Amino acid sequence: MYNIFRFADIFYKLTTTRFYIARQELFGKVINLYIWVLCSLVVMGYVMQGFGLATNYGCFQLATIMGTVGLFEIYGNGFRCMIDFEGDRHISYLFTLPTRPSVVLWSMITSYVLMGIILSCFVLPFGKLILFNSFSLADVSWIKFAIITVIANIFYGVFTIAVTAHVGAISKMENVWTRFIFPLWFMGGFQFSWESIYNLSQPLAYVLLGNPILYVMEGTRAALLGQEGCLPWGICCVALSGFTVVGWFYAKYKMRRLLDFV
Repeated sequence: MYNIFRFADIFYKLTTTRFYIARQELFGKVINLYIWVLCSLVVMGYVMQGFGLATNYGCFQLATIMGTVGLFEIYGNGFRCMIDFEGDRHISYLFTLPTRPSVVLWSMITSYVLMGIILSCFVLPFGKLILFNSFSLADVSWIKFAIITVIANIFYGVFTIAVTAHVGAISKMENVWTRFIFPLWFMGGFQFSWESIYNLSQPLAYVLLGNPILYVMEGTRAALLGQEGCLPWGICCVALSGFTVVGWFYAKYKMRRLLDFV
């Protein structure tokens, strides 16, 4: 944080430049996102009711979708990073600027965070439109929702840098989805709550507490649907912040080895 404030002008220009480039793809991202939201909520909020699914499962699914928007941005962002690392190496020029390498990395992370937050905000009104009276805005804690959304997307931004550096080659980028995104998402409470797993198998429930995505899901549901049946919102924020700090140190270590900066 000291370096960001120290080189605030360079950080701001790097971030705005990256965000301006990413913003050009915003319309296409929103269309893709709405297709996913529409299909998921129609099936889980209406169709599956005929098969005995809980009547409020559509709301449950909306909350988890909002929590995973940034997660599914990781693969694309990481792929673009790796193309640059093995191609034009624009990143090498950025490391020659009169600033610290960590400032360059945080400018990348911040642009990912901003895009993730914007996309998450697009989901809520569209989800309300689909679910209509099934989803009540009166249950939403807006302050909690804003905080968990920011924390979650900071984690996703850091995680993008970490897994990209860990993979280390464009030929291995498929591993990002298979080994990281999919298992974390599928076992991170996208279709179930931690409480339901605890009632089924306590050992498995405690193992799942090592999955950072679980805290994103539980914290988002607590903010949007109410605290009942969810892990405590405050614990989710603290745990996710801890994973972010650990992820940042790992990302910086792996990036230093991959790109050979001081």
